Amino acid sequence: MHPSLCMGSGACRQFASTVYQLDDEGYLDLQLLQVPPELEGDAAYGAGACPNGAITVISDGPAIDRSAEDQQ
Repeated sequence: MHPSLCMGSGACRQFASTVYQLDDEGYLDLQLLQVPPELEGDAAYGAGACPNGAITVISDGPAIDRSAEDQQ
């Protein structure tokens, strides 16, 4: 997470509420988060929803593209 880029839109939480938590002011409440494998797709989806690109997801496995799932 890049704190200086977070504008508090809440899009990450809207699209991946199981991964991203917001603080009392509506900003992402984390610096580094280790996500279990079953939530990696949600983490990537929520990060992709961030309008400022404030979240970087680093994965050991292949990227999961949920946008293709949404179009079906």
